[in-house]
Amino acid sequence: MKPMRATEAEQPEIYAIVKREMPAIHRAAVKMAKPLRGLSDVSQKQAITELVAAWIMAIYPDDLELAISLSDAMRDQTDIHIQEAWRVRARSQH
Repeated sequence: MKPMRATEAEQPEIYAIVKREMPAIHRAAVKMAKPLRGLSDVSQKQAITELVAAWIMAIYPDDLELAISLSDAMRDQTDIHIQEAWRVRARSQH
């Protein structure tokens, strides 16, 4: 099942929250990534997936469908970030 992507027009409150908190989001991500530096690439992936799974299970402890749906949405958001990073990199190389 392909996750649905909400547009800014459909979810203005979510876009507003993320835009407002973007600096704090970046700081938190950098801070959380630092302890991973000493791990191998495989162990880094495992640590990140364990963190995400624990977080999802805390939100939806009794609903597998919602937990999997959130996991799918997070994967989709990761793809969005990667695609945007590639677009920015391509623009900066020209």
